[in-house]
Amino acid sequence: MYPYAILVFLCLFIPGFGKIPPPTNVRMDSVNLKNILRWNPPPGFEEDEDIRYHVQFRLDFRNPGEYQNCCLTQHLNCDLTVITYKFNATVTALVGDKQSDPVVIHFDPYAETVIGPPEVLVSSRSGHMDISFSGPYFESDSTKDSIKAKYGELLYRVFYWKKEDPSHVLSVNTSQSTGTLTKLETWTIYCLKVQAYISSFGKEGLFSPEICRKTTDDGRTPWWQIAGMFLATMLFTMSATLGLCYFGFTARRKYLSFPSYSIPEHLKEYLSKPFSSSPNLPTQPSEEYGESCEQLTFISVESEEETNGEMEKNGEKLQN
Repeated sequence: MYPYAILVFLCLFIPGFGKIPPPTNVRMDSVNLKNILRWNPPPGFEEDEDIRYHVQFRLDFRNPGEYQNCCLTQHLNCDLTVITYKFNATVTALVGDKQSDPVVIHFDPYAETVIGPPEVLVSSRSGHMDISFSGPYFESDSTKDSIKAKYGELLYRVFYWKKEDPSHVLSVNTSQSTGTLTKLETWTIYCLKVQAYISSFGKEGLFSPEICRKTTDDGRTPWWQIAGMFLATMLFTMSATLGLCYFGFTARRKYLSFPSYSIPEHLKEYLSKPFSSSPNLPTQPSEEYGESCEQLTFISVESEEETNGEMEKNGEKLQN
């Protein structure tokens, strides 16, 4: 019972002896080599109280040297992104002229940072799925580079499956920024997610959000469509040819049977004027004119020769 009472007493009255409790839960949050050192206030203190924190670091060399100052802040974090080699960091709480013992953590950025998810674009094309990748990116105050530029290598691991059968997962790896999933079933919904992988460190990145797309046909035209297109083309060609022949023949026959002609202008002018009165045509012969009849004689060629012969004979007789 007494040890516990002594411990409580010390925790409550340590500030009076020139010491304050150290910060708690000191940790490094690092994603894509952006390293943020975080901590919680010492026991009995709040974030908004008049307390400061002193952060120092020292590179983890064989001969490390002295600690270097990095941050003196009232916030509960310190950005250590500029440090790209493994190092030790310390956090000390300060209240007035009193300070806590430093809390030390060790961190190796390349080995311990978390690789974020890549950016992925997916499109369905002729029974395939085209995928494009970008990132993850290392971001600092002045630059934005691909993680590949930092590690020197980067693989994209693609996991895909049919939406109706999520237990059967297939995978493919590529170091390129684009890829194509082939041998997919047509008109089927496939889902996929992608993660970055760095083999030299055995680091697996976070997965990208799940993306689902429906495949279309396989890009091959079925034989029945080819046959249908061929027959339709043949029928169209035959119909067009027969139509041209029919109209050509009809137009030529009309031209030969009914040649074009024009009515003389004086007849057009006469016919265009309406008659003022009906013409006076006698319907019955009038007695005033009487009858005038003459005899018509039809002479054939033979009769004409005989007549000429008789006229010659008569002429000879008259001469005698």
